[in-house]
Amino acid sequence: MSKILILDDDVNFGLLTKRRLERVGMDVQLHHESKVAMDSLLRGKFDLVILDVKMPGLNGTDVVQLIRNTSTAHVKVMFYSSSDTYELRRLAEQHQAQGFLTKTASTQELEFRVRELLGEARSTKKAPVRR
Repeated sequence: MSKILILDDDVNFGLLTKRRLERVGMDVQLHHESKVAMDSLLRGKFDLVILDVKMPGLNGTDVVQLIRNTSTAHVKVMFYSSSDTYELRRLAEQHQAQGFLTKTASTQELEFRVRELLGEARSTKKAPVRR
């Protein structure tokens, strides 16, 4: 089973995201502070890090650079933020994150994107399009 690390300074939203992924059978660990998350990442064997972009102190773009400069460089990264889609796409490309998703995404879209990044896509159907 793939292991996922969520880093989000918003306690309530982080817990909501963790529960959404656990309900579909994913192994998820949540941290609200960048330093603690990096320590956990260096100790654990995670396959995907879901990063909030806008955080105090080390933000998501800082954290992805730390990931890329350590022994965890192989870990996939998905930016997950309230920023608009265009801004998230730009940040993902600029910082070599493998994916991005807005926090307004449905549970189905979140699950689809995570499974897609992990190579666990269950179907060839595309994620639902939000309008």
